[in-house]
Amino acid sequence: MHYDSEDYCLVLGGGGAKGVYHIGVWQALQEMGIPVGAFLGTSIGAVIAAFLAQGSGALLEKLGKEITVENILNLPSRFTKEGEISIGLHTISSIPDFFASIVNNKGLDTGPLRQLIENNLDEDALRRSGKDFGVVTVDVTNLRPREIFLEDMEYGKVVDYLMASSAFPGFKNPQIDGAAFMDGGMYDNIPYAMARKRGYRRIIVSDLSGMGRKRKPQIEGCITVYIKNSIDMGWVLDTNRDFLTTFMRLGYLDTMRTFGRLVGYSYFLKPDEEREEAYAPASSIPFDKRPRHMCYDRRKLLVALECAATILNVERVHAYSYDELEAAILNGVGATEEKIAHVVDTSKEGIIALTKGLKETILSGAFTECPYYYYRLVGALFQPSSSKILRNALGKFTPELPIGAAWIASRISERPFATPAFSTRKTE
Repeated sequence: MHYDSEDYCLVLGGGGAKGVYHIGVWQALQEMGIPVGAFLGTSIGAVIAAFLAQGSGALLEKLGKEITVENILNLPSRFTKEGEISIGLHTISSIPDFFASIVNNKGLDTGPLRQLIENNLDEDALRRSGKDFGVVTVDVTNLRPREIFLEDMEYGKVVDYLMASSAFPGFKNPQIDGAAFMDGGMYDNIPYAMARKRGYRRIIVSDLSGMGRKRKPQIEGCITVYIKNSIDMGWVLDTNRDFLTTFMRLGYLDTMRTFGRLVGYSYFLKPDEEREEAYAPASSIPFDKRPRHMCYDRRKLLVALECAATILNVERVHAYSYDELEAAILNGVGATEEKIAHVVDTSKEGIIALTKGLKETILSGAFTECPYYYYRLVGALFQPSSSKILRNALGKFTPELPIGAAWIASRISERPFATPAFSTRKTE
């Protein structure tokens, strides 16, 4: 096998149910026509790597849309609800017996996961695919890590090695030839070094921010594309359907942005050079106050849209055109103005309590609403001197605020909203 080909080696990190992110990464790579000839993984990354090496990306996507906790662990029925782990008052009486069974069985039973893999993985197809494939696991019996490739796995034992790589602490340790194994993340959760030792010099890494040991990648002398989830969400056994769908989508979007097909910082925008060139910003927008991570970006409209969307908490996991993001921002502004009008429409005593609580919230940073909400509320309830102090304090938590608020104000002046008259409410 030639490891110096133009194909990339795809390295997939561990992270439990968050592995659906890798599926989104693969969807993007396929859409862009990025050639991948090798798949290495740890833990859930190993399982997904096997399906991709087999050529079953479509099947993997289907499984990702259907996975539940019952497909992973054998748990008592009262500990699950609608495909998720459910622990509450209804399980208190059963918890002692449940933990006793875990101790007696030396870990949680992952039989359902093994069955899922066995039902869908075709070892013969995997071996015929011509794709390089390898996993990381830890041999607990002999106290040594194992970086093992397909050609070194005995026929009929591929599933054994996938389960060995995925034996998260607390899961029952799989046995291979009399030796017990545990999750490869305990040695190397992102097997980049394994790819380098194999001779690969074109490597794509998909990092889930999963638990485990992460070795510093030695990138000298090779091309490395590093894809990492840009939003932290979920946990290793989070099988909430909305989360899984969103996190898979995030993998796709992060990959498209990493390869330059989308642009942005917190958001995912389709490039629009014509809109940037035509943009004539209002002089009131303080572009000299760009957040540090945007300070050298000359795309003023992109910066303004990013800042405005951020202070309104506009949905992030979506591919926007410039027009679509602008529409989402203005919708958010309208909804925020309505909320503010409702909040300040109260008695004098209510206003006094509101202003006191608002000060405490801003100074503590304990926000429950979007930053723009507090920015507008401060302007509505306080005199200019106090308003400036509180807005500056708010800006320390949200550096996008000055540009975002100024851009919104410039847009509203072009397309006014029906905003309430707050002047009679101002206090100190």
